[in-house]
Amino acid sequence: MKLALPLILLAALLAGCKRQDCTDGVFVLTGQDYGDAPAANVAPLPGRLPAGQVPAGLQLASDGHYPGTKAYCSVLAAHSDYSDALKGNRLQRGQPWFVYRLDARWPQDVYPYHEADWRLKAPARLLKKEESHGSGN
Repeated sequence: MKLALPLILLAALLAGCKRQDCTDGVFVLTGQDYGDAPAANVAPLPGRLPAGQVPAGLQLASDGHYPGTKAYCSVLAAHSDYSDALKGNRLQRGQPWFVYRLDARWPQDVYPYHEADWRLKAPARLLKKEESHGSGN
C-alpha cells in the first residue's frame, strides 16, 4: 500500500504531460554540468534536426534524423526518468546528473515524439540548474 500512492502520483504527473497542460516550464535531464547560472556562451540544447544536419554525438532515430532533446514538464518528471535515461545511454551509471530549466514554453516549444516522450522542436537555452546529483545514484 505504501508503494501505491507514489505510483498513483507519478501516473497523474505523467498524464498531465501527455495532455500538454504543463505550466511549470520545460526541463531536461542531462549528464553535463553547465553550472548554476549558465553563461550566455553555452550552446543551446538541440531541437529536431533532419538527417544530414545532425552533428556527431547525438543519438539518431532509425531514419537518421535527430528527434530533439528529451523534454519534461516538471523537475519531478525529469527526475523520475533517471532509470530510462540509464537504459537509453543518455546518462551513465555512477556519474553526476542534473535537471535544468530551459528558456522554452510548454506546449509551444515541444512536441510528442512517442507516447509520453516529449522533445524540443527547436534549440533552447538553459536558464537554471534545478537539481544536481553528484554520485549518479
